[in-house]
Amino acid sequence: MNPMKSAYHDLKPQRKDWVLTGISLIFVIIGVFILPKNGNLGIVTIAFFGVCFGTFLATILRKMRESQFQSLSIDVVGGVDIQPSRARIWVMACLLIFLGSILIVFGGNDPFLIRLISYFIAGSGFFLAVLVALGKIPSGFLRFDSDGFRIGRKKWTVFLPWDEIAEARAGEFNSNAAVFLTLRSFDLIKTEPEEFYKNAIQEILSSEAWVGAHFMILTSNYGMSSPMLAEAITQYTTQLEAREKLSRVRIEKGS
Repeated sequence: MNPMKSAYHDLKPQRKDWVLTGISLIFVIIGVFILPKNGNLGIVTIAFFGVCFGTFLATILRKMRESQFQSLSIDVVGGVDIQPSRARIWVMACLLIFLGSILIVFGGNDPFLIRLISYFIAGSGFFLAVLVALGKIPSGFLRFDSDGFRIGRKKWTVFLPWDEIAEARAGEFNSNAAVFLTLRSFDLIKTEPEEFYKNAIQEILSSEAWVGAHFMILTSNYGMSSPMLAEAITQYTTQLEAREKLSRVRIEKGS
């Protein structure tokens, strides 16, 4: 008997994901063969395309997991802020510093523009690390409450009543896992503090023009899959009785 096809089957890796991963792997192999003849060029090639290969492979594995996602129920803690992952940004910063440093040290004979890009990559990593160390990023949060869904920004929070959320759709944006929220109306939306209401409306209109949805949540920033978050939100928009059960410690697949 064939297993049930996941409702998120369309999130599977696309041809371009496999092509980019394959090309990166080929260049890594080429770099290995270059090493004996030109050590610096070989190291630069392996480092750059090795990072590319790892990134593309991680995307493929993530899409495979999400495309196979199936659950019977989703349990969520109520009233607890779900914070974005600091570890993810630390890893990104360290990776950029590592890659940029390799390119700078072993790419000394590269053209000026290439060396400039190398310094930019390393500098971006240091900049990210400083921002994380100072607590500037990441900011914001997600929170499930019995009366609605809250999305925290750096200075304000927007409150979306469950009945005002028309759709929560799992998808992706620029190869990043995302959940797209569509609202029925803006009438019952609130912000905390209230003076940021215009900011929320501006964000909604901008997001609608940009991605075709009123809110976009990049779920990988929070260490969760897009199908899981989409199903959790949908559950509370459609099941009145479920809104009173927001008491678990973390989002998890129900048994």
